[in-house]
Amino acid sequence: MLALRAHAFDQPLQLDELPTPEPQPGEVRVRVQASGTSFFDMLIARGGYQWRPDLPFTVGSEFAGVVEALGQDANNKLDQGEPPLQPGDRVFGASSIGAWCQQLCVPAHALHRVARGATDRVAMDEAAVLSSPYGTALYGLRERGGIQAGDVVLVLGATGGVGLAAVQVARALGARVIGGASGPAKCAAVLEAGAHEALDLSQPDWKDRAKALAGPAGVNIVFDPVGGPAMDTAFRTLGWGGRLLVVGFAGGEIGSLRANLAIVKGASLVGVDLRQFREREPVAARRVFSDVARLHAQGALRPHIAQRFALAQHADAFALAQRRDTVGRVLLLP
Repeated sequence: MLALRAHAFDQPLQLDELPTPEPQPGEVRVRVQASGTSFFDMLIARGGYQWRPDLPFTVGSEFAGVVEALGQDANNKLDQGEPPLQPGDRVFGASSIGAWCQQLCVPAHALHRVARGATDRVAMDEAAVLSSPYGTALYGLRERGGIQAGDVVLVLGATGGVGLAAVQVARALGARVIGGASGPAKCAAVLEAGAHEALDLSQPDWKDRAKALAGPAGVNIVFDPVGGPAMDTAFRTLGWGGRLLVVGFAGGEIGSLRANLAIVKGASLVGVDLRQFREREPVAARRVFSDVARLHAQGALRPHIAQRFALAQHADAFALAQRRDTVGRVLLLP
């Protein structure tokens, strides 16, 4: 099989021919039909993330495909009452690394069934980019942020993969969503994605505009995958008891905050790390991903696919994924 691997953190990825993996006890082999690309994947590939895998390794954290083979007792790892997996089942899942390939083996409990869509291709493409962004959004907003129906949620970077997911998840949970993006075109995309209001972050008065949109009680939750100077500004839009969720630093700069603001607002700075959540709380994490699958099946979550590339075209895929004007997710099709 073909796999896109990192052999050095300062070198381009290589497309390698590897043996077909065999599922170990408790594992399932999936023939991958689509993989997502993300800022997290590219950060891992160049060694810029706080955790560095041993070299060489196959990059990629999201996938959708078809069950090909099951290891011994694989179905024993599923939740009680859940129908067993069988060859031919359409599934999606996530892993920290390993998804940019034609076949991979993962624990059975890391897989979820793909909802039927308008076409099989649409459903599989959407499912390939459900796990990481929508899992992060639901984990962050619900488990870490304590979102309630009627809350006002400000999402920064709302046209990025995780930001767009947060817009849709927050709306599905009954919040009023203000989507922050830069420029008229991206603000239009934010509204199309489901935000109730769009906030142009390129305007110098966006903090005051956010406060006006939120109303006298202020913003309840800020969802921030961007970082940088926007963190301090966004924290100032929070009302009493508000929460700012630190999701990532896609803007390339780690934000800072004056600690007295937390006292003045009775507000909290809350970290969101899906990778550690999966590792430390696997039962709770499976519940989150199951809820993502359910919301997708109900039509509440609809990932936007920007473009699709073959594995051999990965350089073009990464270039498009990293462009600031790209809206939606870029896929690799093994």
